[in-house]
Amino acid sequence: MNKIIFLDMDGVLVPFTQKRFKHLRNDEEVKELYENLEKKFGVDYTKYDKYDVGAAYYDVDESAVEELKRIIDSTGAKIVVSSDWRTYRPPEMMKDLLTMHGLGKYVIGITPWKSIDEREEEAVKGIERSYSGRSGEILEYIRIHQDEIENYVAIDDINLSDDLEGHFVWTSPKLTKKEADKCIKILNG
Repeated sequence: MNKIIFLDMDGVLVPFTQKRFKHLRNDEEVKELYENLEKKFGVDYTKYDKYDVGAAYYDVDESAVEELKRIIDSTGAKIVVSSDWRTYRPPEMMKDLLTMHGLGKYVIGITPWKSIDEREEEAVKGIERSYSGRSGEILEYIRIHQDEIENYVAIDDINLSDDLEGHFVWTSPKLTKKEADKCIKILNG
């Protein structure tokens, strides 16, 4: 049984106050970043888009990361990525991007996601989903993995409290000590 953190990125680990995508000005800087990251983390980041790698490396707030690590250390929780960052990207990419901040080893999955085209195709076929939007995707993950989940918290800058009452912590512009304390209380409660 696992305690699960459903993790959003923007507004949680990446404050909206960050100056995004200003760091990689030329191909030489990109090449140097890829080389340094591979040496440091043993991951070949060249297989990923430079803007994704740059955003994960430069824009993630280290104080928010430390608060997330404190939640994990205090609860033994694992991470399931629920952020839009997971869309159109392979699941292992999220693990690799979070490895830059010492979090990759805690990532055990991503919430289900369907593109608008896929949702429309399912509707035409008469397939009904029990979820829509971020909170619905989280609830679908919980339904699929219910025998593996002891407790959970969703950390997001989108208000998910209506659907996830008692299991949601709202952050803005990033995860702070106050919100981390709430997460610990929920997960250990």
